[in-house]
Amino acid sequence: MPRPRRSCPTSRPRPPAADDDPFRLGLTLYSASAEFRAGYYDFDGLLDRVAELGIGPGIEIVASQVLPTYPVVSDAFVDTWRAAFDRHGFVASSFGANLDMGRRRDRDMTPDEEFAFSKLMFEGAKKLGFPLVRIQSAKPELLRRLLPIAEDLELKLAYEIHAPMGPNAEPILRVRETYAELDSPLLGFVADFSSTMHAMSPTLLRAVQRAGLDEEAVAKLQEIWTTDATMQARQQEFIAYLRGRDFDPGRLGAFAHLAFNMHGHVDPREWADIMPQILHVHAKFYDIDDAGQEPAIDYPELVRVFVEGGYRGFWSSEWEGHAFAELGEVDPLLLVRRQHDLIRASMRAVTAGV
Repeated sequence: MPRPRRSCPTSRPRPPAADDDPFRLGLTLYSASAEFRAGYYDFDGLLDRVAELGIGPGIEIVASQVLPTYPVVSDAFVDTWRAAFDRHGFVASSFGANLDMGRRRDRDMTPDEEFAFSKLMFEGAKKLGFPLVRIQSAKPELLRRLLPIAEDLELKLAYEIHAPMGPNAEPILRVRETYAELDSPLLGFVADFSSTMHAMSPTLLRAVQRAGLDEEAVAKLQEIWTTDATMQARQQEFIAYLRGRDFDPGRLGAFAHLAFNMHGHVDPREWADIMPQILHVHAKFYDIDDAGQEPAIDYPELVRVFVEGGYRGFWSSEWEGHAFAELGEVDPLLLVRRQHDLIRASMRAVTAGV
């Protein structure tokens, strides 16, 4: 991959959205995490590249990754942000707020510290013009304290449902019970499509092969992944298999865990069970093949479920192949552009009744 430039003064026009497109498209800048961290881009250059490729208009950030003065949103960053948005016609979609429980070495945050930190995140999101904050905790007492803040700031709060869980996993059912108790239209979910995969991503499989797995072990990994056992049980079964073949699981590093933690196989139709509460979508993907499809995630089916379910918000592309791919192996922003083509084609096929 050629080394990207830091800034480009002009941008290619974004392909126009059709009036009847159900979803607005965008991306999370997290998709270019590795390149941003490696210094391929500064912040302006990253947004310029996104615009040049015709990606957008929605821009999502993970605050801890992007803010130079994290956790505070500085006035200087607001100026930079607004100038880039004015230049390219972007729209703020989702502010990713981490709840950094381990900010201190000696202990986790207290409930009061959780509240104060979350409030600071909400104020930063408002300062940048975001309508929605992706939250990491749905503790009932914390949400009770935060709801008045969200109401004052006119912010929606969306808890992310991510692999290996789906909308009907036990922890998510408890969140749904909390939402029913609090009964606020500001509370909802971010649907992350890592939850609803039909296969393991080729990017991951290439990574474990580089780490030393042979064809038999890769096939066994995929076989175990397809079972209905819990994530922990599947992981332990695979580790036991490797040890039975005198293969040290440590050679895989984090892959032995990520293979099951980041690839859920819940039926995509389950999203319909909570569709009215889905406020934002992480259109997670790892690969786009030569046919223009995501080989591990059924995007035409997901589009159908969300169109028929009445969802009309942002689909924010999230390439997470950087967890498995080597830096420079692909250009993630080019992949995002190709994924947008796939989503648009799928939307228009559904709305046309194809």
